[in-house]
Amino acid sequence: MPLRYNGREVFIIAHRGGGGLFPENTLAAFIGVQEIGVDAVECDVQLTRDGKLAVIHDADLKRLAGIDVQVREMDSREIKRMKLKNGEKILLLEDLLGKISIPIVIELKSADTISSLFGILEKNPELLRKCIFISFFHEALYALKQRFPEASCGALLAGFPMDPVSMVKQCGCDTIALNYEGLTKDYVDKCHQGGIRVSVWAPSDSDGIRSSLNAGVDAIASDRPDLVIEMVKSR
Repeated sequence: MPLRYNGREVFIIAHRGGGGLFPENTLAAFIGVQEIGVDAVECDVQLTRDGKLAVIHDADLKRLAGIDVQVREMDSREIKRMKLKNGEKILLLEDLLGKISIPIVIELKSADTISSLFGILEKNPELLRKCIFISFFHEALYALKQRFPEASCGALLAGFPMDPVSMVKQCGCDTIALNYEGLTKDYVDKCHQGGIRVSVWAPSDSDGIRSSLNAGVDAIASDRPDLVIEMVKSR
């Protein structure tokens, strides 16, 4: 059950599985943050050459594995054999879904991930109760809502549109996911008055977390979800 801050529930999400505590987007991270009491884990998915969804943030493997190759140039068997610099392996989304019990926030890192996601959801419709889908590619979210109206979706944004409510509802979403920097309580109030929830990414120090909480957000996706939990509980 979400904790409360100033009388309001706050959904605490481990961004990239809590990348400030564990190797990002790895099974060790997803299991580790589940044990510290987060409400959900967030992961990123990229499309492989054979149409699978790899759980990795970057479009290439340079930063995480030291190899200059695009994820979409590799098939899923090659991806699963890869070892990252930290010794962990890259998961496929299908493999992750059965590993943890709490909700999973899935960021679609490209518009063409949607067809593969459709295939997973058609085989496993119960995942619609467990997963939340977010993306900067709002057309993909709209297509998802058209196919699965019960899907819970959030529109990712880097800025602050003048009419956030219309923009979010136009793509079939009920949540706006914003960069926490520069967010004000007035802006959050405007979203709430229009019937949409506000999630922020990714404050990971005390000042950023505190400012987000004081703005009245509904959810915080942080690389340090332990700090969010500590701050909310102390209040």
